[in-house]
Amino acid sequence: MTTAVMCPQCNAPLSPHRFARSIVCAYCGATVQLDEAVVAAEKFHEAYRAWNSPTSYQIASWVSLDDKHWALERCIAHGERTDVYTGRRARWPTELVILKLLRESKDAELFENEWESLKTLHRSQARGADLFGNLLPQLVLHGNLGSGQYAGMRVSIFRRASGFRHTLEDVMKAHPQGIPPRTSIWVWRRILEMLSFLHASGMVHGALLPSHLLIQDNEHGVRMISFSCAGRPGEALRRVSPGYEGYYPQDHQPGRKLTAQMDLSMSARCVAAVLGGDPETATLPEAVPVPLADVVRRVALHDTRTQTILDAWALREELGVLSERVFGPPAFNPIRMPD
Repeated sequence: MTTAVMCPQCNAPLSPHRFARSIVCAYCGATVQLDEAVVAAEKFHEAYRAWNSPTSYQIASWVSLDDKHWALERCIAHGERTDVYTGRRARWPTELVILKLLRESKDAELFENEWESLKTLHRSQARGADLFGNLLPQLVLHGNLGSGQYAGMRVSIFRRASGFRHTLEDVMKAHPQGIPPRTSIWVWRRILEMLSFLHASGMVHGALLPSHLLIQDNEHGVRMISFSCAGRPGEALRRVSPGYEGYYPQDHQPGRKLTAQMDLSMSARCVAAVLGGDPETATLPEAVPVPLADVVRRVALHDTRTQTILDAWALREELGVLSERVFGPPAFNPIRMPD
């Protein structure tokens, strides 16, 4: 007679080593203790329910998606379509997350597009996918909340990245006169590196704004967020964010086609703004060295009808050469933000 060892959580077959005392199920992740004594599966399920229940940890309120429960911590942003909260898995061990809750169903198309666009990018086989994939928002769960104060609302849950608290818009508020020109070089180069990966993956961000760029605390890191307007080159631009019209090239209004050049122009306009300049005209303070100001203006106001199409990585390399010529060897210049 053959005896099969089954996972009491999901009934998947287990193949433990002959001397093993426990094994982790490859299907559901449950850790199963192996014992000669027979244990009823219901006792296992009962223990799992107690471990997975927020009430076991004195958590007063939570939201649920399927059989996973999340404790909301604080609202960190009110976006155009969503309210954004920090949160954590309502059990131990926990998981730190960001929850984006869709406010109105009329914006569902953009909300769903973000999740699908990120899924596409996470499947990318483009060069650098192992590195840049980790810099994308990390997907956890997506669906309708089943219980809690926001029951029925659509939610996207992302893994929380430590060290990225401030947007480029926050930086502009903290440094209204502009960040040092030398510092703007690494900010722009990090953006261009990510854009190079996006474009090689056949995607355009479509909404590269200061509020959609996160700066790493005391380091030289940048992350992109808010991919709701992302799409394939040639698809229609879904939306122009109200109040940020000056960050979009003039020939890229709603309905116009998404292009890689649009992302590049918007990146230059973000840099112009964080330098204390005007993103729409790319007018910069006199303190910005002329060679850098010329590149910002050329890319921000790029006319695809008369100029060669730019490439994100080539522009990144151009900035490296310019930086060494104007500022000297590379140096560590993080952006300091008030606590």
